[in-house]
Amino acid sequence: MATSTQRRADAADVAAAAVGARTLVSESLSPTLVGGSVADWAHALSELQALADVVAAAQDEAIVRLAAIEPVVLETGELVETHRAPGHIALDTPAVVSGVLSVSAVHAERRVRDAVRRAADGPATSTGLGGLHTAMAEGRLDAYRAQVVAAELEEVPAEVASGVVASLGPWFDREDAARLRRRTRRVLAAISPDLLRQRAVRARAASGLRRWVDEPGVDTWLGTFPSEDACAAWAAIDTLARQYVDDGTCEHLERARAKALTDLVTSNATVDVRVQLVAPADAQVVAAPSDVTPLDDRDLVTVHGLHAGDPDLVPRGWLSRATAITALVSPVLHPTSGALTDPDDELATDAYRPGARLAALVRARDGRCRFPGCQVSARFCDLDHVRAWPLGPTSAGNLACLCRRHHRVKQRPGWSVRMSADGALHWTDPTGAVRTTHPLDHRPLVLSAQDPDPPPPPARRDAETHVHSALEFGLRHRGGTGPPVTRGCRVEVHRPARTYRVIGLHPPRQRDPFPATPPF
Repeated sequence: MATSTQRRADAADVAAAAVGARTLVSESLSPTLVGGSVADWAHALSELQALADVVAAAQDEAIVRLAAIEPVVLETGELVETHRAPGHIALDTPAVVSGVLSVSAVHAERRVRDAVRRAADGPATSTGLGGLHTAMAEGRLDAYRAQVVAAELEEVPAEVASGVVASLGPWFDREDAARLRRRTRRVLAAISPDLLRQRAVRARAASGLRRWVDEPGVDTWLGTFPSEDACAAWAAIDTLARQYVDDGTCEHLERARAKALTDLVTSNATVDVRVQLVAPADAQVVAAPSDVTPLDDRDLVTVHGLHAGDPDLVPRGWLSRATAITALVSPVLHPTSGALTDPDDELATDAYRPGARLAALVRARDGRCRFPGCQVSARFCDLDHVRAWPLGPTSAGNLACLCRRHHRVKQRPGWSVRMSADGALHWTDPTGAVRTTHPLDHRPLVLSAQDPDPPPPPARRDAETHVHSALEFGLRHRGGTGPPVTRGCRVEVHRPARTYRVIGLHPPRQRDPFPATPPF
């Protein structure tokens, strides 16, 4: 029974409170804000951060309540919602959260899991992390630092985790994430060193390497390796990289290390690169007419198949050196979406399972799971009938790639999907929200190396708004007309002697670019 100081609140009350708080804060903002000292504005920033922490805790509560709702279809065909105990996670909860927060499927799954671990700690679901949620609700701990602590306590018994969190309480509003991580490890080692050792063993066993697309034309790799293996590998990479810098192959050390890594890997393996083009071999994606645009190996052209998702930009020279290149035979692209199509349904079948050519066409068209926010590669996906077979045909216009998890989500009550003629899938979730995913755009693109370079950025910036340190001020405003310092530079600041040196790949400038008295 609620006491006089407690009041039961439903979802509408929480939403109304959020709208009210947002309105109050937004009304206090103005482009003409004036007045207040450094201490005043620092205090305002602190209070806004505390508000953000409380909001993050409230979001965790909302996710826990949302996750505990399971739809049930009665014998009469009526769809009703049943509320389970906090800590229960319905299968499609991450999919709903992904749409509400506009985040990827992977991020939504982590968000739901983190919220349940923090905010559903109790007799039914004991995690020992309830203290983190309490600190967030008090405005003393943000969600990122809370997750850092929770990650250190992964698979730790609830009673031990609760003790560690309690001992960290005095430090929540004064230490950053890195120091909280170190303190958590020290406390855990003091309470139960065996648990810390088990965590190290699990981490070493789970080491691996992942990659994803970053800027156009480049991928990002993230790897975790046993420390002794990483040390030896890094020494080999760094040695070769320094040779590349010395002989001028690469301008700066970081770029040289990246090249050294790929060179060392590919030189110790036989790699068969098979690139599937999206146009016939005589199309502009491979060669431009010589009387219009001369070919240049530095031209960037689009290719598919290097990873799941959007096409990659690669140099034309690399494409010409690919060991085995095959092209789709007379591909037909949709005029507006650029999706691969089978306009005459030549590959359609009356059977449930698609033939090999139809399956290849659908996987090449989609590239990845077609559920909103999901990036699972098409080769790991099911080929799902948008309209269930046999009511829906086994054809390119009724098949889509879905990973196993989202294949199951599609079959949950409250979800529906339809495919339009351009290959777009329109998803409706149980809240009524509609999200659309599109197939890959296979229209070729060539970025010529002979196009004029974009204009250089302005040589100077407003010193009052862009001065962050004596070093940056000197490089930008007091360095004369010599060549700019590149990213290949490394900065060393020697405070005791009050001297400042720039060590880089270019010769140092003759005059000191820094003011006599640095403004910090």
